[in-house]
Amino acid sequence: MPRRAVSVEVQNTGELPAQIQVERYRWIADGGGDDQLQATEDIIATPPIFTLSPGQKQIVRVLVVGNQDPAREGTYRVILQETALDDPPPNVVRALLRISMPLFITPPGAKPNLAWSAERTDERWWLVMENMGNAHAQILEARLESGPKLNATGYLLPGEKRRVAVDARPSTIVVKQYDQQEQTVQVRGTP
Repeated sequence: MPRRAVSVEVQNTGELPAQIQVERYRWIADGGGDDQLQATEDIIATPPIFTLSPGQKQIVRVLVVGNQDPAREGTYRVILQETALDDPPPNVVRALLRISMPLFITPPGAKPNLAWSAERTDERWWLVMENMGNAHAQILEARLESGPKLNATGYLLPGEKRRVAVDARPSTIVVKQYDQQEQTVQVRGTP
């Protein structure tokens, strides 16, 4: 049975007390390749809000309580949001910390399946990345075989499709994914 809980240690390394609120979201990608966060009760965090004195540590436990799709990875974001304890003095700006962490509930056997294609709209070429698998892919680097790096890094969720503008029709790219060797990939395309 998959693990149903994880723990995160949070430490205040600053000189002032910090209040932290833990937010939980289902993480989906819309049809345009943008990330969308929807508040969820599928996972809970305890404690949901806490205050840390300087140097103090706190363990936050994140538990899966909702039923998960046995055939597709569940994708979530857990956000640690610092909240103000009081108003800052006049003429002082206080920066508050916000850390967003991915959480993946991956069923046995789930894996990404990336397809790379090229498409042309008007006068622009696009490299299209699509994850047809049932688990996320983490792209660490992508570049044209001729050398230039592409702005195509990050997570590609199951079913997600994203486009990156390129100067000319790409035929071959080199991709490095997390936990995989660098691969040279042929790009399918429309002439």
